[in-house]
Amino acid sequence: MIEVYAVWLLLAVAVGIYAGRKGRSGFGWFVLALLLSPIIAGIFALVVSDKTKATGPSPDTHVKCPDCGELVLREAKVCKHCGCKLIPQ
Repeated sequence: MIEVYAVWLLLAVAVGIYAGRKGRSGFGWFVLALLLSPIIAGIFALVVSDKTKATGPSPDTHVKCPDCGELVLREAKVCKHCGCKLIPQ
């Protein structure tokens, strides 16, 4: 019987580590796996989105303003930071 608890605890720790690597609360997922089930929590952890992926500006979507150097959208005609007129690219 103690082996079942040990495996349950080990799987709950694994779910917490996996969720933590996806940018989620590792401790919260660990507790969820302990209370609910490591297998069910593991399936939920596989389904939820990854929060560690960068969603910020990229060279495909933003350019630097020639006056102030701040990033602005590639389609912008005027810099929102300094008001400089931009040349569309």
